[in-house]
Amino acid sequence: MRIQDWRDEIGKHFPEFVIPAEIAISVLCQLLIDDISNPFGLVFVGMPSSGKTITLNFFSELTDLVYTTDNFSPASFVSHASNVKKEQLDKIDLLPKIRNKVLIVRDLAPILGKRDDDLLTCMGILTRVFDGEGLQIDSGLHGQRGYNGDYLFMFLAASTPIAPKVWKVMGNFGSRLFFFYVDTPDKSPQVLADQLTSQFSVKDKEKECRAKTKEFVLTLWDRTDGIFWDRAADNKAILEELALLAHLVACLRGTINVWKDGQGDESYNHSIPQIEKPDRINQSFYNLARGHAVACGRTAINDEDLSIVIKVALGSASLDRIKAFNLLIKSDGVLTTEQVIHGLKCSRPTAISLMEKMEHLNLVNEVPATNHAVGRSEKVVRVTERFLWFVGTRFKELNALIGSNLLNQCNLLNENDVVSWKE
Repeated sequence: MRIQDWRDEIGKHFPEFVIPAEIAISVLCQLLIDDISNPFGLVFVGMPSSGKTITLNFFSELTDLVYTTDNFSPASFVSHASNVKKEQLDKIDLLPKIRNKVLIVRDLAPILGKRDDDLLTCMGILTRVFDGEGLQIDSGLHGQRGYNGDYLFMFLAASTPIAPKVWKVMGNFGSRLFFFYVDTPDKSPQVLADQLTSQFSVKDKEKECRAKTKEFVLTLWDRTDGIFWDRAADNKAILEELALLAHLVACLRGTINVWKDGQGDESYNHSIPQIEKPDRINQSFYNLARGHAVACGRTAINDEDLSIVIKVALGSASLDRIKAFNLLIKSDGVLTTEQVIHGLKCSRPTAISLMEKMEHLNLVNEVPATNHAVGRSEKVVRVTERFLWFVGTRFKELNALIGSNLLNQCNLLNENDVVSWKE
């Protein structure tokens, strides 16, 4: 089975899930490449019943390659359970069970919704585990326990929209997780009614997609037990574009604190942003692109693989920042306060604060404002030279190469939602 045959089968039953499923396949196929040693974590984010779990369920029959759980705790990677004898703990440790497999977590929201102190602990464990070098934990109960060495795995999960505090914590840790927003269109009453009378239920369709996904993945695994990748043969221009995406995500995920300086409703101060170096993100995006190439039967990356990475890159930051940058792209790289107010449906102070944050994150530079209303603060920003590529023809062509235009992907905020940049 070729990837196009698999796409056609998924598209026949769930056309809106073809892209997220293809991204998930790209994550899984990284396990076939010999020189990949870093786990890749992808989280599908969306409203309840948006199809996140259905997409993950496509892979649930791959029992030799996938370890699936509905809920888990990062502490389960290396257990220190008080009700289990130390010599029995290795039987319940999660880390060895997922080695060289894909860990699928159908609901990550309970972890991301923890209290601040517990969230810090969880993120600390996840950050270390995603280095792919094992995990050592000390406790007063069992002493030191853990694993060292090559503990490669891949990670797929689903979550409802993520709170701003979580992005701030992940920014401080240098998050190893990437995200894709699943935004399925609303169904008309007629379509919903037809679902009730259809002889082919959603579960039947899902079952068929599971079988076809298993067939496709096993076909890939039957062809090889490991792929040598000739890095020197990769297209240098595409690698430079991957690096641009890595720089963008690093800036979008930068941590920055904002506070009013007491001199008026529209006056804010900002701390120096903490922006992660793009090296790790760059390697992760390269691995994702190679995973997609393998799924397509290739051992060299091309524009299709870059298109897949773009879709992940422009989902891997907080939703308000993604929407702001998408608005900047739609506006050909120049953005005014009025455009932000109407485009994001936020207040003027929030719009100005948002634009100032974009400046501090090195995404835009302020330019002189003209023709603004008397008595109203007006701000105009232009995309920085480093990110001009994102308003060019090449980016738009890549963005539309696979599936629908991503600029319309992240419409999870409706007219009644409030955009807040206060962290």
